[in-house]
Amino acid sequence: MDLFFEYDIERLRRYAILGANTGKISIASSPSNLLLSFTDVGYFNYCVCHNADQLPEIVGQAQAFYAGQQIAHHKVLIDEAIGEEAHYRFLADNGYVLRERIMAVRDPTLESRPQPVQDTFQLEPVSQETIAAFTADYLAGFESEQKNAEPVTNNFRQLLDSKAISLFRIKNRTEPVGIAVLYGSGMDFFLAGGAILPAFRNRGYHTTALLTRLNWVNGQPGVRSIISWAYDNGASYRNMLKVGLVPYKCYRVYER
Repeated sequence: MDLFFEYDIERLRRYAILGANTGKISIASSPSNLLLSFTDVGYFNYCVCHNADQLPEIVGQAQAFYAGQQIAHHKVLIDEAIGEEAHYRFLADNGYVLRERIMAVRDPTLESRPQPVQDTFQLEPVSQETIAAFTADYLAGFESEQKNAEPVTNNFRQLLDSKAISLFRIKNRTEPVGIAVLYGSGMDFFLAGGAILPAFRNRGYHTTALLTRLNWVNGQPGVRSIISWAYDNGASYRNMLKVGLVPYKCYRVYER
């Protein structure tokens, strides 16, 4: 399973600890598919198809899974390496619309980058004292429509106890300009959740945050892999290519 799916599972398991999330989160995994759901956060309502030959059964399971939780919309992700036109037609015939493509990228060199990093730039680890500010920056950076930050803050607070997840505020000197996340499993790492506040975009902060995390991970002894993902043709994807990450997989994202 790709590390970014493991990251989502870890987050959901942490969120599920909260009493306020009782009955709202579900995780179901099998050799043929992965099903995730969180009734409060639409992003997590997706199914990953591991075996395209079983797509009709997987789609049936997904529809029953989400209907049982009264979730109106969900996504099906299928790796283009296993998908064929017949599979895509089947999804379209069953009401699914191709929304986007997710490009998975990896570091082919596992070496520190020579690109200069701004001296005034820093990744500040998030603490209990700064988790609310991190949440505000996260929602602003991803231009979320969520107006009530309190439940999001409470969810993120659960991540502070995870040894696998590191949350950061991106700062230029003392001014917050965005957020970044790093996920690690053994010696495999995922550059997760990076976003720059709208007022500070197009100044190189996103690229610098990528470089800083890349160089830190590549400085760890025995690192085995570094991956990330971004939407095809987006600014984040272009920045990942700019720092030397290369695509290794493409997921089609269908929504119904």
